Amino acid sequence: MVLNKRNITMIYIYVFFAQLFFDRALWVIYLGDKGLSFGEIGLLEAVLHLAIVLFEVPTGMIADLYGRKVSLLLGNIFSIAYGTFMLVSDAFSMFTLAFMSMGLIITFQSGAEQALAYDTLKEEKREKDFTRIFGSMTAIGLLSLSLAKFLGGMMAEISWVWVYGSMILTHVLALVPLFLIKEPHREPDQTLQGRWYHQWVTQFKQGLAIWTSNPVIHIPVTLFVLAGAVMVIITFYGQEYFVQLGYSQVTVGAIFTIEGLLGALMAKLAYRLEAKFKFFRMLYYGFALYVLFFILFIFAFDWAILLSFLILAQLLSIFEPIFSNFVQNLLTSHVRSTFFSMVSLTESFAIMIGFPLFGFAIEKVGFYHGFLGLLVIFLTLSGSLLWFYRK
Repeated sequence: MVLNKRNITMIYIYVFFAQLFFDRALWVIYLGDKGLSFGEIGLLEAVLHLAIVLFEVPTGMIADLYGRKVSLLLGNIFSIAYGTFMLVSDAFSMFTLAFMSMGLIITFQSGAEQALAYDTLKEEKREKDFTRIFGSMTAIGLLSLSLAKFLGGMMAEISWVWVYGSMILTHVLALVPLFLIKEPHREPDQTLQGRWYHQWVTQFKQGLAIWTSNPVIHIPVTLFVLAGAVMVIITFYGQEYFVQLGYSQVTVGAIFTIEGLLGALMAKLAYRLEAKFKFFRMLYYGFALYVLFFILFIFAFDWAILLSFLILAQLLSIFEPIFSNFVQNLLTSHVRSTFFSMVSLTESFAIMIGFPLFGFAIEKVGFYHGFLGLLVIFLTLSGSLLWFYRK
């Protein structure tokens, strides 16, 4: 139990330092200051998600085959590389290296943190605590990111060197708790025999088998992917949107700080919501609320736009731990990271297509019509999904 508790504590500390991206609410503004157009910024985001599409599943396999710590350590090294490239880059071609690094950060981290926590609890037969523990991890990550957004806005007023220099330092510090985490014991998968590429093919097939053999996860996974991809577009283009509405960089940082703080609270409350309501009831009511506040975000005025944005983000924050626990209960240890990497890959593919298209669209028609078009696409895809499964 002592070892278990230390592992969870070190995971919490690691998550705090690993989420200190001081440019998270400001990087669109930063690239604009560097002379890049919305279209070019959209292409850079597409580069990020292209890296995720290419490497998400292989890096998930690394976490399952060689250890979650190995995956997280590699991800943290790329975090340092991202901060360095952003600091020294002054041309579109150089910024592509930074965004490729960010893509690799996401691929090495996605699924590995959840799997590490779940297997740590499983050693002590405490899987029932996963939603609470993952909710705490999410809350810590959001608190850390909120602090980073707030401090980033203040540092950007002084110099962008402060923003990216501080990011490099904090991700060096994140290596310390990682080295203190003990990898939980996992029974070796006897089906993974032969050379490394044979093992990777087998691992990929097992991940696909989870999807085909569990149709109950099709609707929640697909809706979660669609809603997550749309929220990424709203969040990052929202940085410039709020500036155009008349808010300063410091105020934009404060808006995203509030969003993160509320998200931390929602994540902490997730396990209580899970205990009171059935999963699919929460899913469908959450989907209806998501659509409602998406509509309000487009058609509201002034403070109501900000309120709608904050509520949209909270719906995903409170549902993510519940969604993760629902899927984790259907997985075995040797395929956890691989399957969640496949989910992340699908979401990244959607963002890779949608992000640059949205950037080019708002250059032509503006933010209002751009967000309206995004809503129509979201309703069409999600509505078609629900109709298909009802049939």
